[in-house]
Amino acid sequence: MSGDLDLHLRLQKLQLAETAAFSVDSLEAEYVLAVAAQNGVDNTSLIAATSSDYNIRIFTENNLANIGAIKGHTDVISGVVFAKEQQSLLFSSSHDHTVRCWDTRTGYNKEVQSFQGHEALANVFTSIDVNSDDRLVCAGTEAADHDVNILFWDRRKTTLLGCYSESHQDDITQVCFHPAKPNCLGTCSTDGLVCVFDINKTSEDDALMLTLNAESSVDRIGWCGSEVSSVYCLTDIGTFHIWDSQEGDSLQSRSDIKESLLEDCSVDYLVDCVPVNSESSPLLVAGTNSGVVRILDLSHNDIKTVTSLSGGHRDKIRCCHWNSQSERLVTGGEDSLLCQWSLSEGAQTEKTPNENKMKAKKKTPKRGTPY
Repeated sequence: MSGDLDLHLRLQKLQLAETAAFSVDSLEAEYVLAVAAQNGVDNTSLIAATSSDYNIRIFTENNLANIGAIKGHTDVISGVVFAKEQQSLLFSSSHDHTVRCWDTRTGYNKEVQSFQGHEALANVFTSIDVNSDDRLVCAGTEAADHDVNILFWDRRKTTLLGCYSESHQDDITQVCFHPAKPNCLGTCSTDGLVCVFDINKTSEDDALMLTLNAESSVDRIGWCGSEVSSVYCLTDIGTFHIWDSQEGDSLQSRSDIKESLLEDCSVDYLVDCVPVNSESSPLLVAGTNSGVVRILDLSHNDIKTVTSLSGGHRDKIRCCHWNSQSERLVTGGEDSLLCQWSLSEGAQTEKTPNENKMKAKKKTPKRGTPY
């Protein structure tokens, strides 16, 4: 618990350090849709952020200096991720039917690899990840004619190894490899299911270890807990679940997050989590329609607001990335802004009360999409 408390205290010191604007035209704002970062703490670490104009912009992590843009895709870029070991490699998935690999050392004009789906599939890719030893690339697809697929490629050869097609019934919203187990894969879908696979197995039936039901369309999943042995998910209606990834036991289920916070600590939607490597719940990153970032602690019966961050975004937050080594939080939003929050001296933080009381439920605007 002392480690969790120390993290809470450090998070309370986060302040706005840098911002980067994708667009200055308020009538045609470019939504920041996804963000990925290289591991590390030195001044050469990079951040990649996708936008609704089909581009990927590259920034230095320490000061958000824009050092280039990748303009190869011709439709919505649905995911972006850096390789785990060979971190100069950046992978992207798109609705333009391609998965591509870019080498940040050699420029951004042309991909170094392109991965093609099966010719019999629609191949509208909705998510991407690379496993912990950089051997496999995985992408999920939209449903087409009741078919939805999870495809795998050998990164070294770009060859399609195969796909899973029976475990989900609707659009795949995320594929997410375990950070330390190269053969462990989590997936989620608008069908409300979270699946955990051991991809070492020879068939999809054998590979499917767990099917977990969130009872609502799942937006995001990730790994958390002691020894990273749990899987969490966030749904489109603002519910939050954690399961043991070995046995499938429910460790936490919260449907009252938005309704449980006072007006001055209210949230309108959930963004993602800051994993905590203990038995405690991961810290939840949430936001308001006016752009305030809130970090919530769900470890106890009462939902505690660890910190609120304001002065950066002016609209909804779409994505975030927490670098546990540099202790920087990067957020991207519908206001065309990428914001970096760090422990350095900087701009304002919003004071929040230590205790939150229940308030009446109210309707909130539904989050829109830029495409």
